[in-house]
Amino acid sequence: MNKRAIILSIFSASLVAGCAIGYQARGSLGGVPGEMRGKAYPGNTTGGGRFVLADRDGRLQCDGQMSPADSSPTPGSCEGETGKGVVRCSDGREIPVRWTAITCRSFEGGGDDQMGNRLIFRVDRSK
Repeated sequence: MNKRAIILSIFSASLVAGCAIGYQARGSLGGVPGEMRGKAYPGNTTGGGRFVLADRDGRLQCDGQMSPADSSPTPGSCEGETGKGVVRCSDGREIPVRWTAITCRSFEGGGDDQMGNRLIFRVDRSK
């Protein structure tokens, strides 16, 4: 099996698993018209996670990898935890980001790319 087929298989399996969990991602990126939407995939028990956003035409895709929290104002509570991450887009952008937990099932964050375009994102569990 070639490399492309393996990557596609892994991505497809992740997408199906993420749909079952029900986390939605949305965001905006300077210079990209309209809202970007996608899915999110929670990390393991240590935290962190991943989300994928795409523009409305599906031409630009961005993959965000969030590290576990590096700061927690209230031990034992998710609310207010913060951490770092990086978002890599299909057009070559790499955006360092910071995220903040709103609840144990949602977080928001943002960062700027090399050209000063601002990415703002939010991840929520669907009801």
